[in-house]
Amino acid sequence: MTLCSITPKNLKPGSRIAIVSPAGAVSNPDLLTHTHNMIIEQGYTPVYGEFALARHAHHYTYAGTPEQRLRDLQWALDDDSIDAIWATRGGYGSVQLLEHIDLSRFVHNPKWLIGYSDITFLQSLLARHGIESVHGQNIISTPTPSADSYQNIFNLFKGIKPKYQLDNNLLNEPGSACATLIGGNMTVVTALSGTRFNFNYDNAILFLEEIGENAYYKIDRYLKSLEQTGAFEKIKGLIIGGMKNIADDTSPHSPIAQSIIAERVAQYSFPKVFGFPNGHIPDMRPLIIGGTVSLRVDENGVRLAHL
Repeated sequence: MTLCSITPKNLKPGSRIAIVSPAGAVSNPDLLTHTHNMIIEQGYTPVYGEFALARHAHHYTYAGTPEQRLRDLQWALDDDSIDAIWATRGGYGSVQLLEHIDLSRFVHNPKWLIGYSDITFLQSLLARHGIESVHGQNIISTPTPSADSYQNIFNLFKGIKPKYQLDNNLLNEPGSACATLIGGNMTVVTALSGTRFNFNYDNAILFLEEIGENAYYKIDRYLKSLEQTGAFEKIKGLIIGGMKNIADDTSPHSPIAQSIIAERVAQYSFPKVFGFPNGHIPDMRPLIIGGTVSLRVDENGVRLAHL
């Protein structure tokens, strides 16, 4: 079954990419250099929002006040000379903008929005409007990112959607599904539950990744909260990405965190993938949130294709 979603238009040589900071402040502008240079090398033009490098300390160091961050994001959404939008980083703050974002122009000229972590808030909003976005590297990348982390994003700009084939994880469960991909950062996904900006879980494939939880029980608490919303009774598949810096485990895919998740969803019959390369980890292969994916898990491994 192929589901309807809106794929943003391809970019062309010289296309302008807006760089904005909807959440946390950029601590050091030099951290932007690597991706900035790659954008230029690919033939595109990075254009920085007025407040992309701003700082506003108020219980947290934001990239400007909510009004300033909203102004930058709204400019990027509405300006017809902008062809894609790329977040500098996550952190915290995107949720403060949600109820004020106006998509009335954007829905008629959708553009790729790229980012992850706190940017999941914005991707849920776009998914609610049937618009695809990229859960992939921010402008400030994870340490030592893999080449595929960025190349697959640039391929998307040319209309080439990713296909992945992975080895099996011992926790994987076989099955197949073709459905809309939703999700992102586990903390954000759980925070969205019960709000009007929440993802639509009906017949979807859910992706989750997490970082920096200082106790394993917090992973179970997030999963239990999602379970109590009925999410696992609605979805057609589950993909678990990076589980990094959970309690005292610094590995990219915490075995204990993965086992907690596997135990929590054991009673549900749908394909399950553990250790997918996406999240706060070096090997971060982009996923299209709001787009249709074909997922198959069997004795030959995992095959995931964006349609």
